[in-house]
Amino acid sequence: MPDRMRVSVPLLHLAVFVAVALPYFVKLGASSLWDANESFYAETPREMLQTGDFLAPTFNSQPRVKKPPLTYWQIALSYKLFGVRESSARLPGAFAAAGVMVFVYLTGRLLFSPRAALMSLVFIGTTTRVMLLARKLPIDIFLLFFLAGTAYFLIRGIARNSVSSWLLAYAFSALGFLTKGPIAVFIPLGTVVAWAAWSRSLSFRKMRLIPGVVVFSIIALPWHVLVYLDSGWEYIAPFLMKENLGRFFTDGMGPGRGPFYYAGIYLAEFFPWSILSIAAFAGLWRLRDSFNPWHSLAWGFPLIWSLFVLAFFTLSRNKQEYYIAPMYPMMVLVLAAVLDRDPALTEGTAAGLWQRAWKPALIIIAVLLLGGAIALPSLIGAAIPGTRATLRFGPSFALLASAVALTWNIRRRRPLHCVAGLAVSWWILLLSVPAAYLPAVEPFRPIRNLCADLQPLLSPDDEVGYYRAAVPSMVFYLRRPIFEEVEPELMVRRLQSPKRVFCIMSESDRNYFVGERNVVLYVLDRRPQLVSRFRDFTDEKRRLERALVLVSNQPVSFGADTGHREAP
Repeated sequence: MPDRMRVSVPLLHLAVFVAVALPYFVKLGASSLWDANESFYAETPREMLQTGDFLAPTFNSQPRVKKPPLTYWQIALSYKLFGVRESSARLPGAFAAAGVMVFVYLTGRLLFSPRAALMSLVFIGTTTRVMLLARKLPIDIFLLFFLAGTAYFLIRGIARNSVSSWLLAYAFSALGFLTKGPIAVFIPLGTVVAWAAWSRSLSFRKMRLIPGVVVFSIIALPWHVLVYLDSGWEYIAPFLMKENLGRFFTDGMGPGRGPFYYAGIYLAEFFPWSILSIAAFAGLWRLRDSFNPWHSLAWGFPLIWSLFVLAFFTLSRNKQEYYIAPMYPMMVLVLAAVLDRDPALTEGTAAGLWQRAWKPALIIIAVLLLGGAIALPSLIGAAIPGTRATLRFGPSFALLASAVALTWNIRRRRPLHCVAGLAVSWWILLLSVPAAYLPAVEPFRPIRNLCADLQPLLSPDDEVGYYRAAVPSMVFYLRRPIFEEVEPELMVRRLQSPKRVFCIMSESDRNYFVGERNVVLYVLDRRPQLVSRFRDFTDEKRRLERALVLVSNQPVSFGADTGHREAP
């Protein structure tokens, strides 16, 4: 029996890992490419395979100078193995997400305990932002994977004074640098320097700087040297100056957002663990007399990493919701470790932290779950018109059941049961998104179908593209260069040229060209578009104006078998 019990623990952990990773692999090809970002990372590798040029990335047959090439190379390999399709573009990201879970789990075992490691794996796997990155932003899920690996090997190198671990940390940082540039170096470097200065327990000699820089250079420099020899500064300068320094120091790279922007993002995208993490910080404060968490490797390194990421991107002039994702793997470790350590949880008593922090946090989560259960049917119905009842009310039943179970366990003072129930309910919701909801919204994401209808009509001399609709996935589906127009005067000139022009634009823009500029346009198809803004949910006029239309400047017939009509 003891032998069987020893075997059962790793088997249990493996089963939990497989279950938590499952939603990331479900129906990878069920939805078309997400405009705009996913399209860039799907099309650029396809063009690499088409041209045979893996050195200088291109998109729409133009240099793609914004990012290093490692993301493109990984997706190109997936295309080579499984064919050029949406599922092949997303499969590497799913594996990267699973890799993040593995590194979080290994870090939890190294710093704390098997139970803390298992909880941290579940928490990171049920983090909404991680799922979004894996499905829509491959470059950022790869960055998260390499950062998680860098953190694990750094901690292992510090804890065991392991030369091999330090060198692997440099290697993973270099791979992150080839994925998204200096940020893959800046986050771990800033964390190590800050923790070493604070704890005074790590010398520069132990960081293996010279061999580490050699390893980093061997991995990261060859592409930069080769692309410089091939194209000069065309790829390197815009990436380093505009995409990194420009985003940090200037406002021109995105919308202006205030200093507390990430507080709301953290609470929403890391929910429900964000609420519990606040209680975890209260737990650390309660345990401050027994140890100083900031000076220890187990607590101080994850805490400083998380706060460093938050502070750095708060200071950045350009703010995007996914920028702070690198703090989530470290925060789940802190949360899991406090849950694992606090006696109020293991004993199920009302003592200590339970009354002051965990119970209020769990009550807040239960109330929010109940509010979500009430609001979701209306939101789903407005966002996806015609949705069947099971899809409209399914999440509400899941949230309601979770709120009831949570309330029951709160009354019985079973905090770990509360956490387990939350994890299961959130896992069910994440699994339902690719299994049921992405197929349901696909009719409102019409680019793939519009391009499929348009493809047989195109001749080499035709011009095809979009006007202010931001649908670059057209390049991927049409397998040819397109125009991307945003200026009305230039679009009018293009539409009035003798060439046959096909264009996707919004209904409101079509009305503008026809009514205000007297341009003759023939509507070949009209499709509703997925509602992405809350204000559009109840505004039927705005919804109609945002519908996408496929127009041409010359009469074209799809044919009687398609059911589409031609209209001036």
